[in-house]
Amino acid sequence: MSLYKYSEATQIGITAAFCILVIADLIGNTLVCLVVYRNRIMRTPMNYLLVNLAASDITAAIFIGARYIFPLLFEHPKGRAGDVVCQLFTGEAFVWVGALTSAFSLICIAVERYLAIKFPYDERKRLTTAKLKCVIVFSWVLATSWNLPLFLYARYDPVSEFCLFQWPTTSFAQVHSPLCALFYGVLPISIMSYLYSKLVYKLWFRPLVTSTMVQQSKLRYTRKSARLVVTVSVVYSICWIPVLVVYVFSSFSAQQLYSAVHTTSIVLVTLNSAINPVLYSWQSDRFRRHMLALLPFGCSTRQCRVSPAVMSKGNGTSKAKRPTQITPLVSRGPLSNITTHEDCTHIERLPLFLNLSK
Repeated sequence: MSLYKYSEATQIGITAAFCILVIADLIGNTLVCLVVYRNRIMRTPMNYLLVNLAASDITAAIFIGARYIFPLLFEHPKGRAGDVVCQLFTGEAFVWVGALTSAFSLICIAVERYLAIKFPYDERKRLTTAKLKCVIVFSWVLATSWNLPLFLYARYDPVSEFCLFQWPTTSFAQVHSPLCALFYGVLPISIMSYLYSKLVYKLWFRPLVTSTMVQQSKLRYTRKSARLVVTVSVVYSICWIPVLVVYVFSSFSAQQLYSAVHTTSIVLVTLNSAINPVLYSWQSDRFRRHMLALLPFGCSTRQCRVSPAVMSKGNGTSKAKRPTQITPLVSRGPLSNITTHEDCTHIERLPLFLNLSK
């Protein structure tokens, strides 16, 4: 493929990087979906949002592989058939659909985490299952609708042997690319930065008095949840800003910017999709144990089983050997709706958090 102007060794290295990241993406995000599907205790609104994020990452990985790996292994169709293949398979359209769905999911996660802390008792401001269905459907419809021009104007270029975009006018790309940078980068990053800055301030920089062991334990879980979603959002920002800058720059350039900078930015996008499951397992003991239970070489089912009555101590790895001692603590009085399992992606409503909204 003449698009890559590198040496043969460099091209092999780039292709190998894409292959490794795409495979890691597919395996890791599939495990995230299976963990939530196979474990009833993991079926929370927040985890369903993470599943939607995983599905968008899988979509991006599949079509990044189709764009940058498939043409190297097989001869791309030419003519009208080549145009159709570009529009539906080897073009960038579905990559950007997955990317916009990811951005929308991250915004929803940020809003949900903020409202869970600021309004812990207001059901109207919480993400319910009914609202969640609407959010997920809307995210995919919005992403597909916004990227319709990519489906319509993708064409196979026999000179570069690559799928390019033949825009109707020269000014179309100069308007579309900056708008994409706004919707994929500026708005999501700005919203997440604002909400997470307030969340981090409330959880770490505002002194809280936690009088009971349950409150202290739940505060630790809340902070772990905040660290997870903040880390995922920061990684998204770092990985997507370069490619957005490259596309905006190339839309105002007389020549397409297919260079080492462009290729590196695409590798970063692929890395972002592949690294999210690693972040889940790194930050969440529950996700990690359930993921290991799904692997043939991981721990056994008994070893990886996480009891819903776990009361974590220290590093959060102790087992609930005597759940009857915990039951009286959490089954009566104002703390009756507290669950003490290690789900760092779900924040229960606690009297403790009332002070956070002041």
